[in-house]
Amino acid sequence: MKCLYLVAATLLCCPQALQAQGAALPSPPQGFLGYTFCRNGLAESWLRADIVGTPQAEEVVVHEQVHREQAALFPTCEAWAATIITARKVIEMEIPAYCAQWRVVVQRGVDADSLQREYALRISAQAGAMENRLDVLEMFRRDCR
Repeated sequence: MKCLYLVAATLLCCPQALQAQGAALPSPPQGFLGYTFCRNGLAESWLRADIVGTPQAEEVVVHEQVHREQAALFPTCEAWAATIITARKVIEMEIPAYCAQWRVVVQRGVDADSLQREYALRISAQAGAMENRLDVLEMFRRDCR
């Protein structure tokens, strides 16, 4: 689950990583439990096989579903991916996804406040905006209830 933070970092550094060529599946980023990518205009998600059927998989599926829904608001997935070019855009993209994931994990009895802090730190790191981690935490708490 910790490796999910690499998704946004990849998007920030090279949004073209979301764009699969033709019918080929892009190589999964090393260490990722799941990620969403573009193929032929549609958002698709990949999940690492060794976590299928685990509680971790449920978290990743919910997180990636948010990204597919975000992409669906654009004419094509590639159009969505092309907008993820700044730290602010990464933060705006990841907060709803981590919020959905947070809800799943909190239902299992994990401390909501400490998990929000952890996710805000991940989002800040993904965006390359560690200096803004307290602002991200405030945004996360405001937008995720």
